[in-house]
Parts: sequence; structure tokens; C-alpha cells
Amino acid sequence: DSTPLIRRFEGQFEGRSIRPPSPALAFLDSLIEDYGDEWLTKAMFHYRWAYRQDIDHAAGVLPSCGPAPLGDDALAAMGKVFSERQISRLRYVGSNAVTGPVIEDSYVRFVDLLETHLKQHRFLLGNRPGAGDFGVFGQLTQLATDPTPQALMRDLYPWLFRWVQISDDLSGEVEGQWDEDVDSPALRALLVECATHYLPCLMANAAALRSGQATFHYRAGGVELSQPTDRYQAKCLQAVLSAFAGLDHEARARLEPVLAETGCYSLLTSDGSEGVAA
Repeated sequence: DSTPLIRRFEGQFEGRSIRPPSPALAFLDSLIEDYGDEWLTKAMFHYRWAYRQDIDHAAGVLPSCGPAPLGDDALAAMGKVFSERQISRLRYVGSNAVTGPVIEDSYVRFVDLLETHLKQHRFLLGNRPGAGDFGVFGQLTQLATDPTPQALMRDLYPWLFRWVQISDDLSGEVEGQWDEDVDSPALRALLVECATHYLPCLMANAAALRSGQATFHYRAGGVELSQPTDRYQAKCLQAVLSAFAGLDHEARARLEPVLAETGCYSLLTSDGSEGVAA
């Protein structure tokens, strides 16, 4: 619900906006936000429930987040039930022994590009946060606390690790400026990830839903990924495609070169029917 809430608050309040005034930049911001919500979440869920130390950590912490304290025995029992249920749900994000490395490789490429970018910029689209920053931040807060991805981020991506900590409270952040460059190295690299994984995944899901299939599959990184279909992700894809279709001529002209060169343009101008149902 974060996206409609952001849209609602943007219309109700003035100042400290997280929506760029430029239609081209606003579209990229929306694309990044949905990437965080619908693709980066795979990495978060995978790391948490695919590795023993992460499972044990989550099982010992998450059940204790309720309103009442739990004794050690009750916490252990609830942690066992909770972790078993979550592990069984790995298939809903397409995580298994074969696809795990693909999800991890995509995540590492993302944090690598973000680490480089954050050495010169406060946020993804310049020196003020956009909705896209909060979309990825939500996943990174978990990836920065679970043992395996935390060690990776802390040891290899210290700028990003620090950014996650700082971004947890931006109440005193002074309004900065948007970077109007729609073809920065970080954006270009992120768009390649979108064209390689995020958009094809959502399109294969939408195609399977239209065919009445319960699962879908697609190929990325030389590996076939498969998972149950998801009606909400089909709704997300339609929102992204509609947003791009609704851009005016000037905004599309600004975006088309980088979108075409990164592989996103042909996907964004399709009817969403790509993908193979299983």
C-alpha cells in the first residue's frame, strides 16, 4: 500500500516532496520503487530463509516483536512454527537451490552499483530522497540486519551500510535538488537489472495469469526461474506500463535512448504478454 499512500500524501501536503516534478524523472522514480517492492524483496526473503544462521536469527527475533513478552520456551516454540511456515513459502519468491544464485547475483550487482553511486550522491536521483529510495530502503533495512547479507553489506559496501542507517530517520533532512540526468551510470546499470530480471518476471507472471496457469517460468542468468502466479504483481506491472504509456512526447523522448539501450524500452511498450506459463 505504500505507493497509493505516497500519492495521497503528495496531494495533501506541500514541501519535502518525494515525487520529482519532471515527468521523465518521476517515471524512473516509480520504476525504481516498484523494482524495490517486487524484485528486491526476493533477495530479502531468500537470504532470510535459505541460510541456517539467518533462519535461526529470524526465528529468535521476529516472534518476539508482538505486543506481549514471551518466555524462552514459548519463544522457541513460536520461532520453530514461524520459520517452518516461512521456509515453505520460499517458492512464492522463486527461491530454491537452482535459482538462489541468480537472485543473489542480481542483488550483489544492485548493491555494487548503489555503493558506487552513494559515494557521490545522497540518494538515487540526486540529493533528495524519492519514492524509489524508500522502496529499496524497506528491503535493505532487513538485508542490513540479517547475518549473511549484513556481513556482505558491512564488509564490502560500507557506504550503503551507512546510508541504510542514516535513511532510517530523515526528519531533519534539508530539501536538496533532483539530478535531472536520466542517463547516469547508476540509473543505466539499474535499468539493465530491470530489463534482465524485474520486468521479465512480472511479464511472465501476467502472461500466466491470463492463461489461467497457477505457475510461471522465465529464463534469466542462464537459469529457469519459476514461481506461483501473483495477481498483485500483475496489477503492479499494469501500473508501470500505464504510467509509461501516459508520458508526454517530451518525457518519452528524454527516456527512450537510455531505455532502449538498457533493454527496457521494448518491454515497457509491450502489452505485457511476454513470458512463458508453466
